[in-house]
Amino acid sequence: MSNIGYDSIYDIRFLIKRGIVLTPPLLKTLEAVITLKKVTAEDVSKYTGRARTIESRYLSRLNKIGIIAKVKEGRRVYYIEPVQAVQEALRKYGENIIVEQLAHQISLPADIVKFIVELIGAGKVP
Repeated sequence: MSNIGYDSIYDIRFLIKRGIVLTPPLLKTLEAVITLKKVTAEDVSKYTGRARTIESRYLSRLNKIGIIAKVKEGRRVYYIEPVQAVQEALRKYGENIIVEQLAHQISLPADIVKFIVELIGAGKVP
């Protein structure tokens, strides 16, 4: 993937290649996650003005299609912007963790985690 030169996982070419189509409601939820970085469904609900249960479904859908990370801490489920999730996981589990294990820890597809790790390694991520 990296040989094409995508700048982020939100690059339209990257999304189309993966067959990801985002509807306007999903885009609004995604915008909230990108802006707030680490959120619960309640946080997104306050940001968007929609019901928490609706946001919970949208967040779950975004996680299933692989463009936001999901981490469970105790009883709370946090949805995290992928680059931040990878950076936090690398700090928590160490730089030498296998990409597949890292992907499992943050509930993201391994190819996306590998892509983000490559961006971090190339210095394209602040």
